[in-house]
Amino acid sequence: MGKVKPENEWKFKCAMSGKAIKRRKRYYRNGKYFLNKASWQAFVKKQKDDAAAAAAAAAPAAAEETPKS
Repeated sequence: MGKVKPENEWKFKCAMSGKAIKRRKRYYRNGKYFLNKASWQAFVKKQKDDAAAAAAAAAPAAAEETPKS
């Protein structure tokens, strides 16, 4: 009998969901693989939201450090 490949041993996984991707369904953008275009767009939106939240959290801290004249 041949060897059975474990479920968690896939070469390509979606960067957004972590699901295994079959060869004919790969969607490659910006150095990462995604299940489809919607998954890629959700990933981009999540990155933008995270960056905006980090900038908003850093902005009040920077405003407190500047001395008022």
